[in-house]
Amino acid sequence: MLGALEKGWKLLGHHKKALLYLYLTNLFVAALLILPFMEIFDRSLGPGLYREKLVEELDYDWYRLFQDRVTGLASTFAPSVMGAGPFARNLEALLDGKLTQLPWAVLSLGGLYILLNSFLLAAAVGSFALDPKGTTMREFFRTGGTFFGRFFRLSILGGLVFWFVSSWIVEPLTYFANHIANRSVTDTAAFYWNFARYLVVLVLFLFLNMVFDYAKIKTAVEDRTSVLLAFFSSLTFCINNFFLAYGFYLFIVAIGLFWVGVYTGLEHLLPQQSWFTIALAFIWQQLFMMGRLALKLLFYSGQMQFYLDRPERLRPVDGI
Repeated sequence: MLGALEKGWKLLGHHKKALLYLYLTNLFVAALLILPFMEIFDRSLGPGLYREKLVEELDYDWYRLFQDRVTGLASTFAPSVMGAGPFARNLEALLDGKLTQLPWAVLSLGGLYILLNSFLLAAAVGSFALDPKGTTMREFFRTGGTFFGRFFRLSILGGLVFWFVSSWIVEPLTYFANHIANRSVTDTAAFYWNFARYLVVLVLFLFLNMVFDYAKIKTAVEDRTSVLLAFFSSLTFCINNFFLAYGFYLFIVAIGLFWVGVYTGLEHLLPQQSWFTIALAFIWQQLFMMGRLALKLLFYSGQMQFYLDRPERLRPVDGI
C-alpha cells in the first residue's frame, strides 16, 4: 500500500496543474454561492450594534432573528458552518439521506459543479493514465474532452446507484434501527443501534465510492467506452481484492481525517477578531482546500498505481 501511495504521490507531482485547475473551479463555484449570501448577510446586520458584536462572537439573538427572516440559500447558514461543523453536518446529511433536501440554489450549483468536476477529473485521471510524466495545458484539456462524456455518464450512474442504495437499503435499515431503538429499554441500547446503523451505511457508501473510483481509472487506463461494463468490472476487481483495496482506500481516508483535524485545530486557535487574523484564517482555509483537493487527486493517482500493480488486472474476467 505504501509503495502504491508513494508512486501515486510522485505521479501527482508531475501533474500540479490539475490541482490548480480544480482549486480555481472550486473557488468559482464557491463565489457563486458566497456573493449573493454576503449581500443578504450584510442587509440583515443593518446599521445597529450587531456588526460590532459579531466581530467578537456569534450573537444567538441575532442568529434567531436571521433564521426567522431568511429562506433558500441563506437558511443554510448556522453556527455549524464554522470549524469542524461542516464535516459533521455533511456526513450526517449523507448518512441520513437528506442531501436532496438542500435549497434548490445549492442543488443547482451542485449540478454545475458535477459537470465541471467531471471534466477536470476526466482530464486529470486521463492524464495520469496516458501521460504520467506530465502534460501541457492544451494536452490536459484535450484529454478532458476525450474522457468527459464517459466520466459524466459514470457520475450519472453513480447518482442512480447511490439513490437506489439509499432508497432500498439505507431507508429500510434506518426504519428498522429506529424501530428497535425506540423499543429499547435504555438510551445506551438505542445509541448503539443507531451507531451500528451509521457504521454499516458509512462502510457501504465508502465501498461504492471506491468502486466508482476504480471504474473511472479503468475507463482511462483501458480506454473503455461502456461505463456500465467499467462499473461491473470495477466491482469485480474490488470484491476480488476487497481487503487490500478497501484497506488502501481507508488509509487515504485516514490521511484526510488527519488533515481535517489539523485544519480545525489551527483554525480554532485563530481569534478572527481583527482584519489581520481574519486574513490569516482565510489564507489557512485556502491552504486547507488545496490540501483537500490534492488528497482527492491522490485517491485517483494512488489507486491507479495500486490497480496497475495487480497482476490479475491483465486477465479478463467473464468478458468484462
